[in-house]
Amino acid sequence: MEKFACEIEKLLQNKLLLYKELKKIVEQEKIHIVDMNVDSLWKITDRKKLLASEIVQIREQILSLIEEEKVSLDMEANTFSLSQTINCLPFPIKEKSDLKKSILKLEIVKEELAGLASENKRYTNEYLAVIKGIFVTIRDTGNEEAYNDAGKVLTEGSRKTLIRVEV
Repeated sequence: MEKFACEIEKLLQNKLLLYKELKKIVEQEKIHIVDMNVDSLWKITDRKKLLASEIVQIREQILSLIEEEKVSLDMEANTFSLSQTINCLPFPIKEKSDLKKSILKLEIVKEELAGLASENKRYTNEYLAVIKGIFVTIRDTGNEEAYNDAGKVLTEGSRKTLIRVEV
């Protein structure tokens, strides 16, 4: 059982390292958003996807490790909680405590990451609004009605636009 706890701890530490790396990348992403460096943003997006898939793989490894040990979990897959899982495992209190500390560190990094991602989303929307404003000024169509080929007035959602943003 001690080997089982060590394996889970190792996987949690690997997951924590991946989340910390993801956090650094999201911090860099903010700089590239402000600089409007599209090439770097594409590279960062690819790196984020790779890290996310590695995080999912670790989660699956933890689940398969739990299944191998034939630990009965009283929860559905969609309500899976690592903290609750640790409570169900037949580990000594010290090992459970160490695992819960690792999970707490993970949760803290996840919350920080969510905050950074939210901030980056806000920056992106602000910069896209500026770009949209520039094009409206250039085209000078801010208050004009838009017409289709049949001469009917287009609604806001059906207008053809040069840049359109959906988040």
